[in-house]
Amino acid sequence: MGGIDRLIAKALSQKIKQKLDEDKLKNLERKLFLEHGMSIKLSIEHFDKLSLVLNNILNLDGKKIINECLNEVIKIQKKNDKYSVKIIDQNLLDSLLMLCGDNETRQMLNCLFDNDLTIPQILNEAQIPKTSGYRKIENLIINGLIVESGKVLSESKRISKYRCVFDEIKIEMNRNDILLQVVINKKIYDKSTCIDF
Repeated sequence: MGGIDRLIAKALSQKIKQKLDEDKLKNLERKLFLEHGMSIKLSIEHFDKLSLVLNNILNLDGKKIINECLNEVIKIQKKNDKYSVKIIDQNLLDSLLMLCGDNETRQMLNCLFDNDLTIPQILNEAQIPKTSGYRKIENLIINGLIVESGKVLSESKRISKYRCVFDEIKIEMNRNDILLQVVINKKIYDKSTCIDF
């Protein structure tokens, strides 16, 4: 699991559920659970499992279904060695706006745009109290805004370093519309298993 898979997993799983008829959906959920021990949402983070069930077991065109659903969640445009991603899904958009609306969360993300930092380094650089900081970092990890980028040795323990999945976040508000566009570098983009499937 990597890239932006966790970020889009919830929205993409909802689109897949809407796309399939009730019998196929139940069969997909059952096969994923019995054979791989996972839900549709989790299978997006382990995309080979979802693809296997869609193609081989349900005899569906998995690539077509996934691409149609993905295009209802995000729109991707390549620019040089980076990818511009427009958030289409309203629930994902609302979730990201809520996270970006919090001052402490913005400070932590700002620290992680160009740096790979451990949690104590993030809290120190962003000047966030530990109590609320750990909770907010966990929330950022769960929602896929930051990902583990490696390990570092600290006091004879290996601890994780994190990085923001985005290089830039642009929010534009018009009269009847809010546009959220993010820029992802090629390295993060290539780690995604469900994009360019």
